[in-house]
Amino acid sequence: MHVILVPGFWLDASAWDDVAPALVEAGHAVQAVTRRGDTLDEQVSSLVALLDQVATPEEPVVVAGHSGAGPIAAMAADRRPSLVAHLLYVDTFPGPEGGCVNDELPVVDGVVPLPSWDVWEAATMRGMSPELREAFERRAVPEPASVPSDRFHYADPARHRIPATVITCEIPAEDLAQMVADHQTWAAELVATEELTIVGLETGHWPMFTAPRELGELMVQALAPKPTDGP
Repeated sequence: MHVILVPGFWLDASAWDDVAPALVEAGHAVQAVTRRGDTLDEQVSSLVALLDQVATPEEPVVVAGHSGAGPIAAMAADRRPSLVAHLLYVDTFPGPEGGCVNDELPVVDGVVPLPSWDVWEAATMRGMSPELREAFERRAVPEPASVPSDRFHYADPARHRIPATVITCEIPAEDLAQMVADHQTWAAELVATEELTIVGLETGHWPMFTAPRELGELMVQALAPKPTDGP
């Protein structure tokens, strides 16, 4: 399948460089992208334009979003549900209507820079060695000021029929599944997803750096054909 990889905040397409080989080896075509636009809606529209270019209802694609790109992937799928065969959420989820990624991130000189490492919880930082932190700092791209605080919005219930897989890293899979089963407010979109799978990858919030091969293999597993009943 054609797999579009969308990086989270402060990252560009190169964040997926060490994840892509596992997908390619499994026969998938991989297209890593850099988010474009100064607002959340502009970044969603940019991804929708890409879907219009590379997908058709007869040959829909997979969209994977990490962190802050998870809601962007979800909103793009909402606009073009017939063009998306599967959604992959990498340590993220599609936020609820009216929510936002994080409106507490500080704006500095009109942008949101990569925060200092001491603001993150221990689970977020798992596996992020000093070397990986330094590499992230070198590659980090400030986010447009409004993107973290712009609100999520959806329109087409057909988005709930798109199969989705959450690869959860900071929260154990069984804990996240229980939160969804409890119909917690933040999980409304996951609750409504008709075919939802939750799998765990025990590492921190940036698995493309801390466990890239394992992440790629979990993506491959998520996209593997499901066994059918009968002969």
